[in-house]
Amino acid sequence: MSEKETFVAVKREKTGTSANRQLRNTGMIPAVFYSQEGDNMVLAVNEIDFTKMYRKIGTTSLFNLEIDGKKHDTLIWKAQMDPVRPRINHVDFLGVAADKPLKIKVPVSMEGLAPGVKLGGCMTTYRDNLEVACTAANIPAKIVINIDGMNVNDTVFVSDVKLEDGASINFTNDFALVRCVAGRKVVDEDGTAEEGAPKK
Repeated sequence: MSEKETFVAVKREKTGTSANRQLRNTGMIPAVFYSQEGDNMVLAVNEIDFTKMYRKIGTTSLFNLEIDGKKHDTLIWKAQMDPVRPRINHVDFLGVAADKPLKIKVPVSMEGLAPGVKLGGCMTTYRDNLEVACTAANIPAKIVINIDGMNVNDTVFVSDVKLEDGASINFTNDFALVRCVAGRKVVDEDGTAEEGAPKK
């Protein structure tokens, strides 16, 4: 296992719209640290340094958040973007215990080349992320769906996806994640193009 990133945050006392605006003008981002026990601390982080780390580790990698010299096992829970400019406006950190269960959104991605695409079909994805139940030590960086064997009208459902021990996908009703949808060049026996749709 690679060594966790360490990132330093500082406590702040002033809060509110005006104080947050002044903070951003100094190159800092307002932030809040939440523990799983329900405690929180208001913080500030360097905008440039945090943006670099966020692009590197995303929201599924555990790192050390250092506050007043003390390190906390932490996840980036949410990075709120500015509605006008390409910058981060606010950050929520979640302090976690490595062995305590949590629920987290994990991105879904595909790998491989489906034979159905070579025949004129196209891949359609229905979810960008899935809610996973796990401990902080077992968070998958992403959920990878291999599409190498998919032909036209083949579908991968959420129940088909298996994660490593210690992590499971939360769902009640089975639903489609990925489907190889018939394109214009792919027709059924009646000569009518067939459309793909998620399972209800």
